[in-house]
Amino acid sequence: MELNKKLDVLQQIKEVDAPPFLYTRIQQQIQNLQQLEAPAKWKWAFACSTLLILLINISILVRSSAPVVKQNTGVENIVNSLGLSNTNDLYHE
Repeated sequence: MELNKKLDVLQQIKEVDAPPFLYTRIQQQIQNLQQLEAPAKWKWAFACSTLLILLINISILVRSSAPVVKQNTGVENIVNSLGLSNTNDLYHE
């Protein structure tokens, strides 16, 4: 019963009328934001970072396609000498 008394308080809430000019002010603020252009520094920074990422990706692709000479490291030598598997095959298929 106490819960119903607490919930009855919510029935007393009335709708509030917003000022008539509020909607027009919000619309004007949205239009002002849409008209802003990004500063030139931001454009240059974006272009440079995009170019840098592109160059890094290209260099990684070139290095991965080049023939690689496999060298066993110390850990791989130990794994091989103990007869352990160094693959991710769960069921050894």
